[in-house]
Amino acid sequence: MKTEMTMNTGETREPRHGPSTLTETWMHEVLEPDQLSTTKQRFGRAQLTRGTVALLWGLRIYVILMILLIGVQIWSALHTGG
Repeated sequence: MKTEMTMNTGETREPRHGPSTLTETWMHEVLEPDQLSTTKQRFGRAQLTRGTVALLWGLRIYVILMILLIGVQIWSALHTGG
């Protein structure tokens, strides 16, 4: 199988087959290694405490209530002779 060399690092890698092969090759040659999304660390979801979850649900409920309150105020302002 044929391998290709990158311009910047001189590393060899196996060619990929697919529609974006040229784009991926160009990306790997132009970008620095730390700029590639494949090198970024994935952390996953954070484990939240019960207090934090309760606080977030409280904020969600507050936002929904405020949206309803503003909607009622707009509706009443439009339907009164104001």
